[in-house]
Amino acid sequence: MRSAGTRRRFSPGAVIWSQGEPSQHVFVVLEGRIRVSTGSVAGREAVLAICGPGEIVGELSAVDGRTRSANVAAVDQVEVLVVPAARLDRLCEEHPRVAWAMLKVVADRLRQSDRRRSEYVDGSVTHRTVALLLDLAEQYGRPVAAGVEIALSISQQQLADTVSVSRESLARVLRELRDRRLVDTGRQRITVLDLPGLRALAAESA
Repeated sequence: MRSAGTRRRFSPGAVIWSQGEPSQHVFVVLEGRIRVSTGSVAGREAVLAICGPGEIVGELSAVDGRTRSANVAAVDQVEVLVVPAARLDRLCEEHPRVAWAMLKVVADRLRQSDRRRSEYVDGSVTHRTVALLLDLAEQYGRPVAAGVEIALSISQQQLADTVSVSRESLARVLRELRDRRLVDTGRQRITVLDLPGLRALAAESA
């Protein structure tokens, strides 16, 4: 696939594309991380995923020809491989394994979307918030001396929108988690201090 595309770089915070834009390209992340989010008429922005090296973004628009279904922005310094939809189509015809890999990406994201819809929409504010923190820690956390650090360019408002709660409610739960020494928070950073304790709370609050 590398020979079928061209490389592009984006600075931290750069908008790669916006929801509703027409596009006929697939992006393969080579370096850095990008944030995928979706907005609403009310101005809320729910974070759908943070994608890193090796992950494909924009496959839906490339397959069905429709406009972009989400906003995509660079979290840090990003390099991507831009593959035109027509070239991707030829690759899938010539190499069935590529087609199967694309199908697996779509299937995995559908399963993840279904699970998140259940976790992030149902239950108490505490359960939704804890479920989100566990997901972020598992997928994007890095071990540090104090525990597992989640360092992403995501605001509290975006986190709140992701689990359909108010920013004030999310801040209250984070404060309670800090008081219980389960997490520590900083500017666009959350450190999980007690992962087993957070998992136990998720089970209790379900």
